[in-house]
Amino acid sequence: MKINPVRKLTRVIITILDLLIVVGLLVSAYGGSIDPSVSVLPQLFGMSFPIWIMAMLVMLPVSYILWRKSAFIPVVGLLVASPAIFTISPIHIGGSLSESERQRSFTVMTYNVYGFTDHEYEKSDSATPPSWGSRTLGQIIAGQPDIVCLQEAYNPSVRYKAQMDSIKDIYPYRNFTDQVGEVLFSKYPFKIIPTPQPQWETAHYSAYELDVEGRPLLVVNCHLQSIGLTPDDKALYRELTDKRLESPTRSELSQVKNSILSKLAEAFRLRAEQARHIRQFLENHPGNAILTGDFNDVQSNYAYRCICDAGMRDAYTDSAFGPTITYIDSRFYFHIDQILYRGDMRAVDIVRGNMKSSDHYPLTATFLWNPSDTSHSS
Repeated sequence: MKINPVRKLTRVIITILDLLIVVGLLVSAYGGSIDPSVSVLPQLFGMSFPIWIMAMLVMLPVSYILWRKSAFIPVVGLLVASPAIFTISPIHIGGSLSESERQRSFTVMTYNVYGFTDHEYEKSDSATPPSWGSRTLGQIIAGQPDIVCLQEAYNPSVRYKAQMDSIKDIYPYRNFTDQVGEVLFSKYPFKIIPTPQPQWETAHYSAYELDVEGRPLLVVNCHLQSIGLTPDDKALYRELTDKRLESPTRSELSQVKNSILSKLAEAFRLRAEQARHIRQFLENHPGNAILTGDFNDVQSNYAYRCICDAGMRDAYTDSAFGPTITYIDSRFYFHIDQILYRGDMRAVDIVRGNMKSSDHYPLTATFLWNPSDTSHSS
């Protein structure tokens, strides 16, 4: 039977679109394993991974309706990408812990606090921050997680003395690293572990050995290289993501290439170096470990994969339901704050805060120690 030329052309177009989107999906899902010193393009694809997933989910019914035989292409693409998809969008329905499990559990928060400046009020022309203190510190005081790892947390004692007095009551063990802004609040005693490292531009990590109810736990608090976009760069990005995105000018495209993309590329390379350094540190310190922090990068990309290679699991992947974002400034809506772990425990829950007092949302994970009759080593 002779096929109508229009139908034939439609089938060709659908097939080409399916193949192109599958390639984009798989590169964004797995290209992040390529070292950015080789190519930064896969890292850029990794940042757009959720978009490729949505595009593939749209093409699946469209392909089925317009040409049923081509629907196998998005099906195969989604199946091949499924491990990466369930990393950023897991499907876990949490249950309540028993009394004995609660006694073996503890909670860990990671939070980039934006220097304790109230980001939401800073962006508003009319509103003023509350007179009673910091909403960011208020979240910590209200939730009282057992271990709190903060980034960009320059000592707030002077500005928020009353709230810091409450923090001292809740957390008898504290450490401030003012120069780099890494802070630990802990209900458990700890000792500081030296972390010799290069003098990076906007990156640093600190480490502590905690005694959590008689079990040793290494806690690493990190802040990886930021992109370093200027207010003008962010304004350009917002402009391009408005309705004018349909027809950017040559000048705007040149600005994106020379400013935003070049800064992204350099940050990818620096984060790769930093991630390898942290991975080596973790490998040199075996045993129970939790690593928290602001990665300034997504789960699909090299820095995350590199650190996970030290035997680390992702608390979000292991205990969350659906995707999330943790960075909310200038329409860069990404999940860039992580809690990784290994050893004699498992993540059973993770909760994201929703207050916009910082340009990041906090993540708080609940961990459950394995029963005490098992080995305490990883």
